[in-house]
Amino acid sequence: VDSDGVEATVVVKNPSNFPIEFYSLDFDEQYLEEEKILRMAVGSEYQENFLMPPRAVGETLPPELLEYYEAQKSLKAQQGDVKAMAEAEAEAMGKSEPAHHRAVPFYPEAVVKATGNPFSRAVIRHLGIDQSSERREAQQDKGIVVIVHGPPRAGKTEIAAALCHHYDAAPLSIDTVVKEAIASD
Repeated sequence: VDSDGVEATVVVKNPSNFPIEFYSLDFDEQYLEEEKILRMAVGSEYQENFLMPPRAVGETLPPELLEYYEAQKSLKAQQGDVKAMAEAEAEAMGKSEPAHHRAVPFYPEAVVKATGNPFSRAVIRHLGIDQSSERREAQQDKGIVVIVHGPPRAGKTEIAAALCHHYDAAPLSIDTVVKEAIASD
């Protein structure tokens, strides 16, 4: 890049079945755009490492990140429009802007909390984890697990039965779980 015009020929051989992709971080427009998207998605709490699904050669960022970026851009544009209108109105009235007309400050962290982390959504989709509302409801209905442990004849069964009755829970015994596991391979 900073040379005096020195040229060289590089020969690359690919002995594998996987494609190879070459790019220069200084001149690759797609890389620069993706870097901007990633910086916005990470937010003000810049993390050095974050988990993302792998990409094939030539693929773009996961759709969850691209959608998040577009949503953030439109939010900022809307806020800019509201602020510009309030400023124009204040100038027209010859006064400073009233408190109830001021634009609401933009906090991307709040949007991430409301919509979910785009990185997490991309990884969940990549791993094939079912995040449907029925699945989430089923997970929420699981509750806690209480294990009653102790020496023989200490009253474990009676305590477990009383806890199950009090919390309206289903009792399980180690023997039952092991027998069902053996029966179902």
